[in-house]
Formats: sequence, C-alpha cells, structure tokens
Amino acid sequence: MRALEEALSRRLALGRGLAAAVALAATAPLSRRGVAAQEEAMTASGSGVNLKLMPDAEGDPTVPLRESFSFDPHYAQCIIEDNPAPFSMDTYSMGKAVIEAHSFFMAMYANEVGLVSIRDAGDGRRVAKLTGELGCLTEAGTASGRIGSRTMEEPAFFEIEATDGGHGGGAARDSFVFTVYFDPERVPLNHAIFGPNPAFTGEMIAGEITIAPPALLPVITGTPTP
Repeated sequence: MRALEEALSRRLALGRGLAAAVALAATAPLSRRGVAAQEEAMTASGSGVNLKLMPDAEGDPTVPLRESFSFDPHYAQCIIEDNPAPFSMDTYSMGKAVIEAHSFFMAMYANEVGLVSIRDAGDGRRVAKLTGELGCLTEAGTASGRIGSRTMEEPAFFEIEATDGGHGGGAARDSFVFTVYFDPERVPLNHAIFGPNPAFTGEMIAGEITIAPPALLPVITGTPTP
C-alpha cells in the first residue's frame, strides 16, 4: 500500500483539470408513462441519513456507517464523518484494507447541479434524476498509515437518483442514491479506493425527499408585518 500511496501523491501533485460547468435547472416536467403531452412542473429536494453496515475485521456486517445527504436543484452533498469501529473493505486497486476506528472520512460537495428529469414510477413514487460535478475528499487510516486528505478535493461527475414515495421518509419508500464517476486520471485516489462508478446509498433511516410543484412566494421588500 505504501508504494501506491507514493504513486498517488505524485499524481495528485500534478494537478487536476477543470471540467466544463453543468447547466443549472430548477424544475423539470413530470412525465407519466402512457400519457402523452401531460406535464406538470415539479422540483425535487431532500435531506436525510442513509445507513449501511460494513464488514468488520472478520467479515461480518456489523459496523454502521451513517451517510448524511442533502440536495436540491442547486446544491448537493453526501458526507461520512466518522466510523465508530474498525471495518474492512475491498478497495478497487489496493486490495483488502482494514480501516481503523475513527479514521474514515468522506465528503462530496456539489455546487454545479442540474435537475435533468422527474418521472412518475407508476406505483405512487416519483423519481428525480440530477447530474453535475462535485469535489470529493476522502481520508482513511490503516495500520500502515493514512491515505487521502480532508482538505484536497478531487473533481468528479455524478448522478443522483432520488425517490419520493410519499410523506414519511424511508418508511414511505423514499430513497437516495449518489453515483459518482471517478476517472483514474482526474481522480486517482478515489478511483483506487472505490473504483470507476461507485453508488453511495443505504437504508434511509431519517429525513424526507419531496418531489412536488414548487412553492412560489413573492419577494417582500422591507420588514413584513406580523
């Protein structure tokens, strides 16, 4: 792993190119299968926590990782702040690694977001697709040292699939999937850890996703009267 860390450090030091900006979109028409020309302007937003169980050092899925997320048509993020216990993971090109307790951090911040589509799934759910570009920061500690950084971003493109099953969050079939595309030339560290297109998701245990017509209010100048 030490040789790979040195190689990654050299590649990261070469710098990263900036990708073209993704156009912003605030609303998208709701398309219904089998009903032509019937459109209703919708928007999508939400936040919450996805929970996944990672394998411990013996391979049993017992270590909880909490991914907090939020999104709207202008901004999105997904963050893992900490791991409460050691866990093992099969990396894409570094083999199996055991991550020490309280030594894993990942954050993805997206300021370039486009709301691409909203569709009616036909079973009471609405599904929104958003795409754009983000900056990803990852740091992991193992017995042989640390790789990555909490301050050095790697740029990547992403796709979000957010599902609104009704009021009630995950119990109402809400879900959030954050798929990121890690190019090995632009994103060497995260590509080595996660591979080319990992999907970050889990059981949604808190939060709410809403896909509905936007709430529009006029701008009031001055101080409003109670």
